[in-house]
Amino acid sequence: MRALLLCLLLNLAQADPLDAAQQALEAGDRAQALRLLQAPATDGDRSAQWALAQLLELPGPTRDLKASLHWYGRLAQGGHAGAMEAIGLAHYLGRGVEQDFKQAAAWFRQAGERGELGSQYLLASMYEKGLGLPRDLRLAQSWYGRAAAQGDVAAAAKYEELERALTEPTPTTPP
Repeated sequence: MRALLLCLLLNLAQADPLDAAQQALEAGDRAQALRLLQAPATDGDRSAQWALAQLLELPGPTRDLKASLHWYGRLAQGGHAGAMEAIGLAHYLGRGVEQDFKQAAAWFRQAGERGELGSQYLLASMYEKGLGLPRDLRLAQSWYGRAAAQGDVAAAAKYEELERALTEPTPTTPP
């Protein structure tokens, strides 16, 4: 019996923290999941950092948007496009930071250049509306085109709409 208990304890000690965190979440214990992810995230485990950042963003008593942005920032420094997009969204919405469309656009550009479809679409929309950037329909169309190339139907429709707007002659008023 003692050998069995020792064996169980060894297996638990060697369990993957991400699996253990997932089990804690499934049991409804978000606080325990956060505790289980903290050490591997601190040690540089990118999967743990991503999971921790997302958990900290969720509504509820464990929500901590500034801490979430900290983990997204660490991931972004390593080139993680999803984290770049998350930081861009935080700036775009003013969630955990002051709303700043210029910062949002900069993060969306970085993520979009790495193929993040949502960032491509949002950056295109910002160019189209002149939100935090100078209004530029050609750049908007270009970014919509990138998102459309990845299968985004709404981006394809916006691309075509801008194509028509940019190629149709502008009406002139008689003197």
